[in-house]
Amino acid sequence: MLGVLFRISTMKALILGSKDANNGSEQDLVNELKALDEHLKGHGPFIAGEKITAVDLGLGPKLYHLEITLGHFKKWTVPESLTYVHNYMKSIFGRESFVKTKAAKEHVIEGWAPKVNA
Repeated sequence: MLGVLFRISTMKALILGSKDANNGSEQDLVNELKALDEHLKGHGPFIAGEKITAVDLGLGPKLYHLEITLGHFKKWTVPESLTYVHNYMKSIFGRESFVKTKAAKEHVIEGWAPKVNA
């Protein structure tokens, strides 16, 4: 599951930077999210089970940025069918530590704008 961290982040960057909507990166991202959904279904609510770990704390911000940037720039959302991913995101994003330290949405968008508009 550690590879998911890297692949999700990489695919988000590919989708945002691509001018070709048919390059396959969106489907690749959906496939990775489906794999995460299946993992959480069998092992969740967190990556390693009942307790949150460093992997979750690393993946949470990536999913937060993914949700904001792809929603803003590409009008894309995580498919509703990925119930376990949505529950995971809600759980991570709702943690007090996450709420207190997350970047403001407008700062995330400003940070990605030069890469998207390049």
